[in-house]
Amino acid sequence: MSDKTRQIALAIDPLSEEANKTIEWAIENFLRPTDEIHAIMVMVLDCEFGEQESIELPPTDSLETIEKELTLEKMNAMDKIVNKIKAAGFQVKSHVFKTDTTHACNVLIDFLDTKTMDCLIMGSRNLSGWKRFFMGSFSDYVQSHVHCPVLIVK
Repeated sequence: MSDKTRQIALAIDPLSEEANKTIEWAIENFLRPTDEIHAIMVMVLDCEFGEQESIELPPTDSLETIEKELTLEKMNAMDKIVNKIKAAGFQVKSHVFKTDTTHACNVLIDFLDTKTMDCLIMGSRNLSGWKRFFMGSFSDYVQSHVHCPVLIVK
């Protein structure tokens, strides 16, 4: 095993079920004590209501409050994940980006293009065939556009 410090990008949505599974798998099977981990979260707040059939929105002045609450919830979840990785003995840098739904993939790709990463690890939401057909797959798109090896944890 090499003692070279690898730069490992770990793209996660800290509130998803896949996040903990991805982190645990990476710690148990892939990461080395000498690795430097870059935990990356691309926060997309405008899609939080996308899976609801119908939702009654509060008055417009409350939307800013909802966004702040969602941001705080995601940031707290990200902190827990970063602390979990640190507790396992790894060096971790946290990177958080905020964007809209249409640019989420590109924000991650652009960040990775400015860094020299040895690998990107990300989870897969295992969308059904129809959902993948209509919505596309974040992990498929990213893996075909970044310039480093990609490990997708299912």
